[in-house]
Amino acid sequence: MIRTSKKWIALFSILLGLQYLSNAQTIQIAYENGVLNASKTSYTFDVRAIRGLNYDVANPDSSNWQFMNLRSDVQVPPGVTIQSTNYTFNPAYSSGGAISNNTPGSPPNDGGSWAEFSINLTRTMQAEIPEGAGVVLGTGTLNFSGPVMSSNKITIRPYDGTTFKAFWTNLEPINARKRIDGTANLALPVSLIDFSATREGSLATLSWSTSEESNSDYFEVQRSGDGKTWEKLKIVTAKGESSVEVQYSTVDESPMNGNNLYRLKMVDKDGTFALSKIKSVEFNLKTGYLYPNPVSDKLNFRSIEDWNSIASIKIYNALGVEVYTSPSVPEKEVNVKNLLAGTYVVKLSRKSGKYSSYKVIITR
Repeated sequence: MIRTSKKWIALFSILLGLQYLSNAQTIQIAYENGVLNASKTSYTFDVRAIRGLNYDVANPDSSNWQFMNLRSDVQVPPGVTIQSTNYTFNPAYSSGGAISNNTPGSPPNDGGSWAEFSINLTRTMQAEIPEGAGVVLGTGTLNFSGPVMSSNKITIRPYDGTTFKAFWTNLEPINARKRIDGTANLALPVSLIDFSATREGSLATLSWSTSEESNSDYFEVQRSGDGKTWEKLKIVTAKGESSVEVQYSTVDESPMNGNNLYRLKMVDKDGTFALSKIKSVEFNLKTGYLYPNPVSDKLNFRSIEDWNSIASIKIYNALGVEVYTSPSVPEKEVNVKNLLAGTYVVKLSRKSGKYSSYKVIITR
């Protein structure tokens, strides 16, 4: 943990402009999960920190970070500027954070139009960057004076010993600035206009649209019952390159009983991705239409009229995997002897075109 008694020494060293002396320890920073709003005037993204080369928490004076300055640039059309910013920091890993849009130094010299900003983070006694995938330090938002393109880039200036690059400091006043390896030329993501999830009978219909796409690969539809553990539900191929509105939809044929949470993972061809907001749909699957329930042998309908209305029968296990499909002419009695004990969902397709689902418990 950081010793706060040395905090002001390190910050004073920054003011003195002490330069980078060694690149033995590094921190990697990535801007990820970016979302461009429908009007393309606001961009929100997460800031992830990962331990870099030779990062050693055993020596807090050498490797524990106390201050980060992430000097960055975002590509914009000519005349567009960053009007305002916002940063919400993760209090478990930083004690403060803010974005300024008056970063010193020159933006990339590639002939394009760039807007400059800087994320400044501090830490006193917060937890260390964990090993492996690291941690999200916070979420930033850039609000523009006009629309930007999803094909534009956002970059962190990797520190190379000069004054106007991203850097981090620790508690060693003689070695205040150290290297940050940052995201370089990351394309802004798909412009998602909307995402909705609605209940239609026993199904959940998921719909969304984009206003612009560049280098997009596919959408992964994910589902969760608790908002913590997510499963891949469907893969929908993206348009890839588009400057007009594109609409998408898919269906969850076997939603879970209770609350179903859905989100989109929007993946680009280079592997970068963003996550949509979460939508929820509630299902109360009936249990009294079929009998016996619980069942161990054969499942029956309560009346001949019920059975005559059925076009097909499918059974799904608790993971949503289909484990039974009826023949073209459904049998009145469904044999479940070969299914493992547990909770299942029986989906009935009716001759009228409607669907319904029922929860059934199989015992042994």
